Amino acid sequence: MPTTFRRRSLPPPTLQYACLAILFVSAMWFQARYAHDIWQEEKVSYGFVAPATASASLQIVRPSAEQLGIHAGDTLLAVNGRKYTGTSILAEAYANAHPGDHIDLTVKSPSGEHTVVLPVTPGTTPAAQVLFDVLFNNVAPTGCVLLGAWVVLVRPRDRLAWILFGLMLCFSQLFTSFKIESWGPGYRDVAMAYHTALGASWPIFMFLFGFFFPEPFPFYARMGSGRKWIPLLIIAPAFFNVFFAIAVTVTEMTDYSRASAIAHTGHFLDIPLRIYLYCIVGFGFFSSIFTKSAMAISPDAKRRLRLLYWGATVALVPIFLISLVPQFRGKSMYDMFPDWLIGITLLLTTLFPLTLAYIIVVQRAMDVRVVVRQGLQYGLAKSGIRALQFVAIAVVIATAFAFGSKSNQLGKIVVIAIAITVGFSIPKLGDRLRTWTDRRFFREAYNADQVLSDLSDQVRSMVETRPLIETVATRISETLHIPQVAVLLGGSGSYRPAFALGYGAPPDVSFPPGKGTVKILQAHKEPARVYFDDPGSWLYRDAEVSEQERTGLADLHAELLLPLSTRDKLLGFISLGPKRSDEPYSGTDVRLLKSVAAQTGLALENARLMSAIADEVAQRERLNREVEIAREVQERLFPQTLPPIDGIAYAGACRPALGVGGDYYDFLALPDGQLGIAIGDVSGKGIAAALMMASLQASLRGEATRAPENLAALMSNVNRLVFEASSSNRYATFFYAQYNPATRLLNYVNAGHNPPMLFHCSQGTWQISRLEIGGTVVGLLESFPYEQGNLRIEPGDVLVAFTDGISEAMNTADEEWGEKALLDTVKACSGLSPSETITRIMQAADKFVAGAKQHDDMTLVVLQAASL
Repeated sequence: MPTTFRRRSLPPPTLQYACLAILFVSAMWFQARYAHDIWQEEKVSYGFVAPATASASLQIVRPSAEQLGIHAGDTLLAVNGRKYTGTSILAEAYANAHPGDHIDLTVKSPSGEHTVVLPVTPGTTPAAQVLFDVLFNNVAPTGCVLLGAWVVLVRPRDRLAWILFGLMLCFSQLFTSFKIESWGPGYRDVAMAYHTALGASWPIFMFLFGFFFPEPFPFYARMGSGRKWIPLLIIAPAFFNVFFAIAVTVTEMTDYSRASAIAHTGHFLDIPLRIYLYCIVGFGFFSSIFTKSAMAISPDAKRRLRLLYWGATVALVPIFLISLVPQFRGKSMYDMFPDWLIGITLLLTTLFPLTLAYIIVVQRAMDVRVVVRQGLQYGLAKSGIRALQFVAIAVVIATAFAFGSKSNQLGKIVVIAIAITVGFSIPKLGDRLRTWTDRRFFREAYNADQVLSDLSDQVRSMVETRPLIETVATRISETLHIPQVAVLLGGSGSYRPAFALGYGAPPDVSFPPGKGTVKILQAHKEPARVYFDDPGSWLYRDAEVSEQERTGLADLHAELLLPLSTRDKLLGFISLGPKRSDEPYSGTDVRLLKSVAAQTGLALENARLMSAIADEVAQRERLNREVEIAREVQERLFPQTLPPIDGIAYAGACRPALGVGGDYYDFLALPDGQLGIAIGDVSGKGIAAALMMASLQASLRGEATRAPENLAALMSNVNRLVFEASSSNRYATFFYAQYNPATRLLNYVNAGHNPPMLFHCSQGTWQISRLEIGGTVVGLLESFPYEQGNLRIEPGDVLVAFTDGISEAMNTADEEWGEKALLDTVKACSGLSPSETITRIMQAADKFVAGAKQHDDMTLVVLQAASL
């Protein structure tokens, strides 16, 4: 007897079914009301058709209306004395009119205003037209709704099922044309919003269905969870079109002028948006389906996708062409093409839902037929038990009330108590009866349910390989009565048994990677049946399957191989021997085992990743410690003390983006009381930039100790030394200056660095000088002639040198703080010390970025001359 397990099932899809019920009832109510409108439209005849857009200009006129004095281009002013402000005015007049009545139209024409009496006569629509209207506007949309609702009913948790339902709802509203405006306030607004939203959402669901059917593209599966929103980003503009269309159509029912204003605001987007919608249908649906049909490995998958592609092409391309051409000529397709051609193209569109129904129901593209076939008798048995419960409860309660009508009060109380007791006990007895029914009559479905629910829960939580494969192999063996199960895993070499059940000794077999059996499992990603007695089997048909592999499969007594895959990698496979009953593996078995294998493959990959993460965490801890040491060393390279200089105060600060950085600043005490000021920005980040920064500091200090007056020559020497000590792709922007307090003269050389700024305030007016003279960056060219600049620093002047991490600090909107904001901040710091100025600048930059992650080091040097 197989071991049984406690049943753990998913919670019922109550929310999904509630949403389905609301959408289905709404759609069917809409179609029922629409059918009534169609019937009413055919019973009466008018000589005039209302304007179809947000204007009061008469656009479609029948010959009889011409005789009454209505002409194309006339303006409709009033209907039965009511000012014509929206389409609902005339629609309500139509809806309330009966044969023998008349409708009074006040019309403005080039000759002036006049009133036209429009007679209402019995309908004379040909029977063929009536049949076409009923078929196209009622039967076909209802069929679309039923198809989509049925798929969601049997697959309520399937994302693709909901996308299909949405597509079918959209298709049901794509070409309908009867009057909604006459439904009355409230109802007509909701109905028009429903109709417009679905009609405008059709490109969205076409894109989603093409992208996700039958499976998403491989690159989507490889995306991280943070990028799964990319398909939604692609269709985001289409949502704008939906809301815009709803606003126009709902408003124009009551207010033409307001609707025209709304339409005018988005008129400039009309052509780009229309092209965009054509693109997402063309590329998102047709190109996706065509590409997937070319990529599909299974012949069944290729056949389904090609059938869908050509069915959609035949159904939709003709209507696309006859609707596209008139748009470029500024006409209606009813003016350019005969009615019979339009009718044929409209009828062809019904091939699209029919094609979808065929590949879903007949070709089993979404396994709906399998679900129905498997669950029908099983569900009926369980539902029958529930029905018996309700019948029993109803009978007992009815008996209690019948008996209670007698005068025996004690007997009434006893019967009611019995009814209550039975009512509470029957559900418990029913649960036991259902469990017994499951095990007695539907053992295969019952055990399959156990494997899917219980095993999937256990596998997800396992992060060690050995317990994982032991659990999976044992559970499959016990549930499906398979005495011999082997799990073979690959690594750096061949695939070998990692765990085996039912063999006297561990099987000594191996399967080379990328060849024969492994290649077939990796290419098809489907369970492979093993038939040793069939010369046409892949065992003998594929030339890469060697005799050694056939012998190995025979030693395993393999009848079914389950690939354990993740993405494009085959981690291993499970070999299943024959069942104890010698029955072949059924389609139900294969589908169940395929699901288990998929979950096991994912768990194996998770186990491997957990092990890799543990190693990476240990390695990262070592690296973090090394970076911390490097950071401490680099901090020692920055000035630890500030030598006092007569007449000036100065300060500097550096905040690396990472643990260590490539920004550099320095202050050097030079002979004769002079001060050397340096700031630089090394290309790149991290350890490599920090090492070059150390090399730059050593080169500068070595040259500056000589206290040369020729700073251009000093910079040339520093450039040469850095060039020789660094790789060809490394360089640094660099600024070096020497300040002489006796003369107040600042000599400097700027080697490609952000020009420092000297702020001078005279009588409340700021003058800013930029220190730009110099040459190119250091370390890029072996030799370069630099030029020296100089300026005088007056009392109260402030010199600010910075790296681009300050001026280019970015917020979450990728906006830069900018030099203008830096200038304003420095001006606001008048009277503050250099260290306080640096603090204020950093705070202003941090406030702008508002916590956004910065990718560049931030360095500042501020020098301030004492005021007289």
